[in-house]
Amino acid sequence: MKPSKLIVFIISVMMLLTMAPNQVLVEQVHAQTPPQRYVSIPVKVVFVGVDPSTVDLGYIKWGGNLPTTTFGQVLQPPPGGSPTGVVYNVSYTFTFAGDEYKSKLESYLQSIQEVKNEPNPWFYYYTGEPSGYVSTSNFYSLKAVTYDANKVENWIYNNQQDLGDFPSNGWTLMFMYLPELPSYSYEDYSDFLVYQRAAKPNGTAHYYSVRYQDSDLGYQLRYRDYSTGWGGIHRLWFNDLSAGPTFWTWPEDFPLQIELKDNNIDLRSPYGRTWFTQYVADYITQATWNIVTPFFVYTPTYSSKYTFDVHIFDNRTVKEKQAVDIHSTVDPDKIRATFQDLLPYSDIEASVKFEDLSNYKVLQEVIRSNYKYTDSFTFGVSGQPLQYGIVDARPVYMYLEDNLQKFEPNFHRDRSEFTVPVFAFAFSNDTLFTFTYKWIIAQPDSEVKALLGVALGDITLVSLSQQQFQRGNYVTPIQPGRGEGFTQVIIHESGHMLGLSHPHNFGPVGDFIMSVMGYYTYDYVFGQSDKDALRRVHVDQIYLDVESMLETLSSQNPLSSLSIRNELNGVDAKYSQMDYVGALSLVLKAEEAARSALASSLSGIVLPMIYVIAGIVVGFVGAWIVLRRHAKPRGLPSGTMTTWNVPARPRYCTNCGKPTHPNDMFCYYCGAKLAY
Repeated sequence: MKPSKLIVFIISVMMLLTMAPNQVLVEQVHAQTPPQRYVSIPVKVVFVGVDPSTVDLGYIKWGGNLPTTTFGQVLQPPPGGSPTGVVYNVSYTFTFAGDEYKSKLESYLQSIQEVKNEPNPWFYYYTGEPSGYVSTSNFYSLKAVTYDANKVENWIYNNQQDLGDFPSNGWTLMFMYLPELPSYSYEDYSDFLVYQRAAKPNGTAHYYSVRYQDSDLGYQLRYRDYSTGWGGIHRLWFNDLSAGPTFWTWPEDFPLQIELKDNNIDLRSPYGRTWFTQYVADYITQATWNIVTPFFVYTPTYSSKYTFDVHIFDNRTVKEKQAVDIHSTVDPDKIRATFQDLLPYSDIEASVKFEDLSNYKVLQEVIRSNYKYTDSFTFGVSGQPLQYGIVDARPVYMYLEDNLQKFEPNFHRDRSEFTVPVFAFAFSNDTLFTFTYKWIIAQPDSEVKALLGVALGDITLVSLSQQQFQRGNYVTPIQPGRGEGFTQVIIHESGHMLGLSHPHNFGPVGDFIMSVMGYYTYDYVFGQSDKDALRRVHVDQIYLDVESMLETLSSQNPLSSLSIRNELNGVDAKYSQMDYVGALSLVLKAEEAARSALASSLSGIVLPMIYVIAGIVVGFVGAWIVLRRHAKPRGLPSGTMTTWNVPARPRYCTNCGKPTHPNDMFCYYCGAKLAY
């Protein structure tokens, strides 16, 4: 290697080492230690209408009944998911409301009640069809008393002082037993089933009701008068154990007064006390996992910007397009506003691009070749007939995954930007995407959003048919000209892409909560549980990074370490009050300070190493030059030496003709004595 090239190489190495503390070593240092973070979340459990003697508080607190320690988990396996590194210590306190509070609550419920006599999906009956199929879409009407679920939640929250207030830094779970309200009895229940649903049911039941309407095309969801609990506006969730029965949670949940008589449970007996303690513990456990410390479907990633790119492919006929304008089926402003409310600390962009499927011949052929009209006898004789057009989603997903760069040239998944690509398809007639498992065909359900969309980690896949766009024309009672659009299901599936899961993962009763992530609900907003979960994990991720960096700083730069630790104390103060937005702002500052301090600290270690290495290399180069100059020329007489000084003008050997140094006495190449 020539001296000039060697020096360039040395300078390049020195520059690389100088940049390393900021670009490489910081990342390596805070990735060395597996992160682990322990946080506390208090939960207040309130019983209304429950005799304190029927609950064994010592037994209920046992770890086999209640999850006092839960782990932040991601449901999808790597690379889509992994443990979050956070351990939640859940502490429970128990309060039994007195008779005065119970009477006050019952009086309020009676003041807002509505009496209805409408088809109730739990009271279904079978009818045969000429094809031999069985239809289960026929429902008896049952007298029901309903209470506005949102009003009830707000009343409970506004009257919390009667219960010793609710924790500002935790959740409140309320379990009510109010059989004095119009409630379905064991006698009415047994009479209905003894005739195998062949006779109209008797009795009255009470429920909690909500109302939902599609904001794109105006369809009003049916059968939303039949929940048995509610929550999500505040950090509060209640469940009425005497309400129901409801089709949504059957057969797992049933009115307590029926269960007690059906199982011959005497709550005054030792067995009855144990049975009931375990019964309510199971509900508390479900609420803890579903609502208080929910799991994630994918690993959440904090980013300063989230971009939602919606591609809508219209594959309908000309007549269908004229009946429903595709532009009326989606609202990008609502998508953006919803996620801005969820993530107030990040920039949100939402765009919609309407694509003509005919411009994508290969994709069009993939869809055409994977279409069929399914008519399953197996499904038809055991439940609702499975008769509709399907497009197998897996081959379509493969095409979009393989060609993602074509649709998303600026795809990002990092701290600067997180891209959520949504591919939504409008199909003709009743056609929808479906996923198969072996021979089983998953059946989409428009009324509950099931399989109308799926979040696949890298992309979201959504489908609606012309029947969805005009759903009101196909239901009873008819809702002419009304239908369902893309906006709600796009928000739901995009919520999954950010990591959020369903509130019914650990029990269907969890679906009775305000959240776009539920199935029973049709919200366009994220509930308090969703906001807490995602904001909290974003703080946790950055906090764990800072902790990893502090492990190095504590020995190398203790003063900076102490200062940053004080900043984390401020984060903890906000975090402990569940002010996760405020905590995130502070932890980002702590992270920046830690990176800067670590870079400075590592520079103090690396620069001396650079100087030592540079000194050694420079010494080596100098020695090489000296030796080179004083090397014995070929052919020189013994004892002669050539000296290298600054050249004046070139001279040439008269013997061999090659150039020589002006100060040389002998030719370096042939050894001949040079003439002056």
